Amino acid sequence: MKTFTTTLCLVLLTLHAVTSNAQSKRSGKPQLFASLPAKIELSEAQLHNLFVLSQGQQAELPVSASTKLSGTVTSNLVKYDNLQTLVIKLPAYNNTLISISRQSENHSISFVGRIFNPLFDDGFELKKIQNGLYQLVKIGTANTLTDCSL
Repeated sequence: MKTFTTTLCLVLLTLHAVTSNAQSKRSGKPQLFASLPAKIELSEAQLHNLFVLSQGQQAELPVSASTKLSGTVTSNLVKYDNLQTLVIKLPAYNNTLISISRQSENHSISFVGRIFNPLFDDGFELKKIQNGLYQLVKIGTANTLTDCSL
């Protein structure tokens, strides 16, 4: 009977430890993009069209048939012959910034970028999924960004 009680206690303790969320990291920051899908597909042509815009012009990225990320271009800088960076401010999302860079190397062009606001726990990262197609993938900024103010 003593071994049964010991075994039962070990099983209950193990189940409690497995289901416990005491070790999960929570930032305490609210979600800004909770209403948006976890993945947003963008074509290379849509990204190219953004880079012809100049500072002060309006930019739009379609999220779905009825939703668009729209804002004002705050900068469009060509840093080197092969690197151009665009920043868009989204007033509908607490002035969150979209930063997208276009890199050209060996006659091929690629895009990288992020959408995040340090006051919120979520954002998006631009990833290439196949030739000519990119995705904005939702990320948790607490797991991705390091707080340098400490």
